[in-house]
Amino acid sequence: MRRLAVAAGAWLLVAALAAPAGADGLAKFKELIEAKLPPGTLEYKDAKALGDNGFMLSGVTVTPPQDAGSKPAKIKAITVDNADFAALEKETPPSFVKMRVEGIEIPADATEGVNLKELAGIDKLIADLQLDYRLDADKKTFTLSRLELDLNGLARLELSMTLDNISLDDVNQPDKAMSDTTLRTASLVYDDRSLLAKALPAAAKQQGMDAAAVIAMAKGMAGGVTAQGGPATQAVFDALISFLEDYEKPKGPLRLTFSPPEKTTAEAITNAKNPDEVIKALGLTVSYAGTRKQHAEAAPDRTR
Repeated sequence: MRRLAVAAGAWLLVAALAAPAGADGLAKFKELIEAKLPPGTLEYKDAKALGDNGFMLSGVTVTPPQDAGSKPAKIKAITVDNADFAALEKETPPSFVKMRVEGIEIPADATEGVNLKELAGIDKLIADLQLDYRLDADKKTFTLSRLELDLNGLARLELSMTLDNISLDDVNQPDKAMSDTTLRTASLVYDDRSLLAKALPAAAKQQGMDAAAVIAMAKGMAGGVTAQGGPATQAVFDALISFLEDYEKPKGPLRLTFSPPEKTTAEAITNAKNPDEVIKALGLTVSYAGTRKQHAEAAPDRTR
């Protein structure tokens, strides 16, 4: 029995050493993702596995194709805690991913024809990104727990949502998704730190206007929509325009919350007769600490 146990142990050791290299998350990443990228697209200084379905890359440089018109971007770290490599192996969209990308450094002139330094006085962008979603194929439910983009010192945008009656097949059948997929709940938060104060005047300047004229134009356009609705539409208009008017120093984040009273499809929204019906179908509320009563203004005449 001792000899049999020793022999069994030896065979187990041999089997472990001979196991395929795709057993951990890093090996799967290299085989299923990195190997399929164009040469020179992705470079990194260090890498390690995080269990069977995760990995971490540090000191990363992403170089877009030459015809993309963008410059390389440096990234401090990419951490994938969990990913559906089984789906990637079958060349189908992953049903779950949980990851974060830290310290994305984007130069002011990263995109051809756009210079953030000249437009808004931004030397470079430093961003962090988080993504966490899961598609339950049996329940046909898609849960986006978090999609967050944090532009350090400028702004933060966070989105979460839950969709029902959806499957991977719907990716290639947008008409079916429009009529069948329903929104259960969603939340969108925009927290401005200094981006609007830089971007709005810069955008206005490009149009040969000033910030006040751009805001007046926005109020005029939104006012046309508000005139077709009632109190629900007015409440949304009040919050959005108040936030825009406070672009130099907002009084807190802008939050959009969606809680449909019943199953709402994209098709139902497009068939709504007026803004109030859209807001009711979505269960939409817009909140902003600096909200005040607004009145529509005529857009400035730019033909003179």
